Amino acid sequence: MEQSKQTITQTLPSGKRITITLDREESQRALQRGEIAVYDDRFTPDPSFRVLRSCDIRNKRLRREVLAALIAYDADYPSEPRWHRTLPSLEREWLAHNFAYRVGFLRSRAQDVDLDNHAEGKGAFRYFMKSAWEVVFGYLRPKKH
Repeated sequence: MEQSKQTITQTLPSGKRITITLDREESQRALQRGEIAVYDDRFTPDPSFRVLRSCDIRNKRLRREVLAALIAYDADYPSEPRWHRTLPSLEREWLAHNFAYRVGFLRSRAQDVDLDNHAEGKGAFRYFMKSAWEVVFGYLRPKKH
């Protein structure tokens, strides 16, 4: 399926606005406007949604509203390959990212949650730790010239 230039902005039940977009620059503009910004990166081998500055969303109800909006958006605008995540798995992954951010563990990677297919069915914390170790070992490996 060909990627389009889709951007959707809506108001969540809590009154917060969310923008879901295929345009990286538009996601940054939405964040600057104070909206919940989501970059739609589902048209890749590992489909995902990246919730920018997800670490700032600590309210459980708001997190669930965002996740429900992503699930509905995916149903309305499916991708190929398919993005397939369950709500409990999405919540666990987001919480693991928020926890890592709060304790200062790889904050640059933890500030945004990347809700990709590879994390489905895995313990989110274990998945995040595996990812973190890949970063650490990347720094420790000798550089090939």
